[in-house]
Amino acid sequence: MSVLSSLPERPLKEAEVASLNRSEGVDLAVATEPDGPTAGLVVATDGWVKGLAFDGEYGEAAGFEGEWTVVETADLDEAERYEGLRTCEDAVVEALEGASDAA
Repeated sequence: MSVLSSLPERPLKEAEVASLNRSEGVDLAVATEPDGPTAGLVVATDGWVKGLAFDGEYGEAAGFEGEWTVVETADLDEAERYEGLRTCEDAVVEALEGASDAA
């Protein structure tokens, strides 16, 4: 099961990010938003780091409609873990800002 297929079709709640951190599928999961449901996520294993963004409409009025997409992947054979985390987080933030600008 891939990380994307295990995510709900909506932004993740804080408890869900914490649960993902306890799973065996990833070593680290970090929300890109400080509190509340997050539409951005950085996940890492020993071999890679991925930046994930929720692509779609969400909010109390709109409900949730969309999917998670991989906006950046860093192979840890080629990049240090810290640099990979930073690169992926920057890509998620940029993707989410672009989505909000388009709305």
